[in-house]
Amino acid sequence: MPVNAESLVRRYIEDVWNRGDLASLERLTVPSFTYQFGGQAGRDRGDFARFIEATRQAFPDWRVEVDQTIVEPSAVAVRWHGRVTHLGSFRGVPPTGRTITVTGINIYTVQDGKIATEWEQTDSVGMLQQLGVLPA
Repeated sequence: MPVNAESLVRRYIEDVWNRGDLASLERLTVPSFTYQFGGQAGRDRGDFARFIEATRQAFPDWRVEVDQTIVEPSAVAVRWHGRVTHLGSFRGVPPTGRTITVTGINIYTVQDGKIATEWEQTDSVGMLQQLGVLPA
């Protein structure tokens, strides 16, 4: 039975991003999974798992909500937002205790019923402005 790409991506967002469930990362992605964040070097599953852990340490209440999806048979684009609280070090920024709004767009490709790639573009400037690191 063919996998529903949108359902797969929504399950992945809930389990991996919102709950930090790294077993689901293994279960829902292909072994050669890659994660691309903006212009940074791509991350394999192991590097991405460490990224998820670091993100959730900085923002323990990390939770994103899907605002919109655009679905093709083997790709899903997701526009999302979240309100998170900065309680741990984030990219060298000590905890501020501030609750901020994060927005982004992620594009997922699906291969053999699992997620093969994730490409993310987040409003990093907006995040840093809300954290007080950059001027508004």
